[in-house]
Amino acid sequence: MHTDSSQVAWLLQDVCVKVGFCSAARDLEHFEQLVSQGPDAFADAILVKEGMNPEYEKRWRRELRAFVAARFAHWGETGAA
Repeated sequence: MHTDSSQVAWLLQDVCVKVGFCSAARDLEHFEQLVSQGPDAFADAILVKEGMNPEYEKRWRRELRAFVAARFAHWGETGAA
């Protein structure tokens, strides 16, 4: 999947506003590279940026992964990615 930086920036901004995890938005380049690894790796990296361990934060991981996966799916459906 190919995305441009504005799409990833919008996703990270949405995560910040809607979920409250804002640290990832400060490392756009890193998250642009993670898109190709899928929503699991992307969501886990957001949690790590927040100082959380994805293995222990199962509820947050599940919610964040669903949020990210929905955006990834939308990118795939619209051809925007």
